[in-house]
This record gives sequence, C-alpha cells and structure tokens, in this order.
Amino acid sequence: MGRHDFFSKYAPRPGRLRFAVSRVAVLALVIIVLGWIAISILIAPPPSNEPLATVPLESVPTSSQSAKGSANPSGPRVTVHVVGAVKKPGVYELPEGSRITDAVKSAGGLAKDAHPELVNLAAKLIDGQQIILPGRSPQSQSPNLPAPSDNAKISINTADAQTLQELPGIGPALAERIIDFRTENGPFSSVEELDAVSGIGPAMLEKLADLVVP
Repeated sequence: MGRHDFFSKYAPRPGRLRFAVSRVAVLALVIIVLGWIAISILIAPPPSNEPLATVPLESVPTSSQSAKGSANPSGPRVTVHVVGAVKKPGVYELPEGSRITDAVKSAGGLAKDAHPELVNLAAKLIDGQQIILPGRSPQSQSPNLPAPSDNAKISINTADAQTLQELPGIGPALAERIIDFRTENGPFSSVEELDAVSGIGPAMLEKLADLVVP
C-alpha cells in the first residue's frame, strides 16, 4: 500500500464535511442570537417605579338623559292666566320655557267654539301673562240691547227712566229730563212734543218716532 492509498483511506468524505460545516454554522448563529439578547438586556434602562398616569373617562349623556335634564320639574316656573275658549279657565303654573300650547293643555284643552288660529300657540310663556283664547265673534259675545218692536212701542207718558233708556240715544240724564217735563207740563199729547225736551233735536226725534207712543 502506497502513500497515496493511505491518505485516500483516511481523508474525510464530502458528505460528512458538509454536515460538520452546517453544525458549526447553526451553533454560531445560536451564539450570535443569545449574545444579542444578553446585550439588549444589559443596555435596556431599568424599569421606572412611577405609577402609570390614568386618563379619566367621561360619560357621554344619552338623548333620554338630556331630555330629562331639560324638563327639570324643580327648575324655574312661570304663572299664567288662561281665559277664553278653554275648558278650565284659571291660573296655572308651568316650567319656564313652556309654550302657550302647554298652558292650553293645562286648562283642559280648547273649547268647541275656540279659534286657535288667532293665537300663536308656539309662543313662549312669560311670567304673569294672560292668555286669551278667542271663541265666538265679538258681536255674538256682546249683549244686544232690546229694541222695541212695532207692536210693542214704549209709552213716553208711562215709561220709567230705565225703560226710556232702552231707546237709542237716551241715557240716564235725558230720561230724567223727559220725566221732569211730563211732570211739570202734563202728559205728552203727541210724539212730536219730545222736541221741547232739552237734548232732543229733530234728528233724535226722527229716530224715536217709530219706537214710542204718547
């Protein structure tokens, strides 16, 4: 056996050489990673003992909570007087910021003959305010004075002062002057004699001609 055969026999095979190199590379990589971790731990600053700051959380109110806050029954109140075409006229106390429609509801609601279109129901209430709800027309609400008919004329010789005041244009003073005139001069013989009473002229006599009799 020659020298060449000896080295050929004991020389490492190519497969084993590659396996050994791979093991060395893996081992070197592991050492590098462990060293990097150790250095990071040594260089990192020590943990602080100060407590972490807390951020307070603010609760956002819901819509129902907001609505309850706006209608606080213990808040300021206003007093109003509701009259006219409502079911229960009177004085009512409501929360400040209420509307006329709220006052009408407190007064029992609108009457049958009410005319709400003549009032701004959306207007805000003012303390001490009087709210008048229109009903029937002013002409139908005002009393009509009784007027003598053609079949029931007033006698100027027998009528008292109150009856004479039912005639158009005759007030308490003029009625007393008519009575004084007939007391002093006797009964009227005709309606035209009223012209002699102070305060009765031709124009008024013309109005009374068809309403009175002697």
